[in-house]
Amino acid sequence: MRKKGSFLKAITIFTQNLPVKLAAVLSILIYSSSCSDPSDIGLILDPSTEQIGVFYAEIPLSASLVVMDSFNTTSSQGRVIVGGDKSEYFGLTEAIGYSRLSYNMGASLPREDAVYDSAVFTLNVANLEGENFDQPKHYRVHRLTEPLLDTTYYNFDKLDFNREKDIASGSFMLKPDTVNTLRMDLDEGLASELFGKITSNDPAFTNIFTFRDYFKGVAIVGNPEENTNISVNIGGGTGIIIYYHYDDDTVSRTYPINTIQSRHFTHVSNDPSGTPIEAITERGKAFDVPGDYLGSKSGLGLLLKLDTSPIQEFLDTLGNVSFNQVQLELGPIVEFPEHRGPHNRLLMYFSTEDNRIMVRSDRALVAVQQENSSHTNVDSQGNVVPAVSNQTSLIFNSENRVFRNQITSYVNALYRSGLERTDLLLYPRDPNSQGTDHFKRSLREYQVRKDQIKFKVYYTKVKR
Repeated sequence: MRKKGSFLKAITIFTQNLPVKLAAVLSILIYSSSCSDPSDIGLILDPSTEQIGVFYAEIPLSASLVVMDSFNTTSSQGRVIVGGDKSEYFGLTEAIGYSRLSYNMGASLPREDAVYDSAVFTLNVANLEGENFDQPKHYRVHRLTEPLLDTTYYNFDKLDFNREKDIASGSFMLKPDTVNTLRMDLDEGLASELFGKITSNDPAFTNIFTFRDYFKGVAIVGNPEENTNISVNIGGGTGIIIYYHYDDDTVSRTYPINTIQSRHFTHVSNDPSGTPIEAITERGKAFDVPGDYLGSKSGLGLLLKLDTSPIQEFLDTLGNVSFNQVQLELGPIVEFPEHRGPHNRLLMYFSTEDNRIMVRSDRALVAVQQENSSHTNVDSQGNVVPAVSNQTSLIFNSENRVFRNQITSYVNALYRSGLERTDLLLYPRDPNSQGTDHFKRSLREYQVRKDQIKFKVYYTKVKR
């Protein structure tokens, strides 16, 4: 499925009489690299050297698309995605959040003489992406007819519920870049049933297991046609609140049945009919898609897999050189609505032959490391292994819509340190996120032209 890159552009600069030609060389370098000073690209000129060759190469790289296999969304992020979107490139995507409910077994249940007031279902929205926020967005909560098990759920897994009957629903005018708490009236029949059970010491509330047998959980659903998805916090702010009082005390009291410490996962479905990604027919396999564009989408697990073989072919042509600056650049990406921007970081994970993230024997994920960090270590058997402790990423510039970063140390490790070259999976995630996986928390996306992925390198070679 790979396409070989070609060295479409190369600029070579060479001077013999340094004292006379130095200014001209530097002016060309500054223009080519858009740097204000030659030291910005690491160029160190030795006046005692008779000759110096200064080289610039720009190598286009190709990429394929991979829908990740075994994309685990089970209880690892403390959130579920709800909603969806529709586009010409990605088709129709829908996300449904599933969760158990729980109650505080240590708290006292309302007495038998408690008087029911009302009940609501609340959603604690941590984040949202979308468009047309001058129009209402609709959400529904359904009662599961199939339980969540103590097992791993992936983004393609789903559970049974009756779509024709909800237990709560509402329409809301959402506000981007602020906290949104959504409150929906709970179905009166269910509210009455629950209140009757908690005030009569019903066996359903004997313990958490009998409760799960009675109430298997909820599915939280939006409308993908509205082009909005919300990231819902699983915890005390999402779930049922029952309001009641006593005749001798009119102060309103609450009894929560919420999602705190509850098992949950997100199901993501996609209908790519008539789109470029319709060509992707199997998870875990790299596909070349038709057209001029490539695209990545969070939640769905759709990634760009970068073919780095042209980098190795280029390095194999070099003699003894010094790399001054090497950049990997992706973009500009396609313009996007204000509140549907991409993630601002792309980790560069090493890919295995079967399109999975490479994992060391100690289960650490292998990625390109930061500048001036070691890219290799030596294990207890004396083998050279990839370093993993200082991951770096391509960084998004919102002004020019380009992902870019230096990878000079990485290329040096390929060239000098025996680091094994692999293709790279461009994974939306901040290297400093401390366990938070943004790729599983939303439906963010981006598109880029196939000819806008470039490897740019400045290097020098002293000739005697």
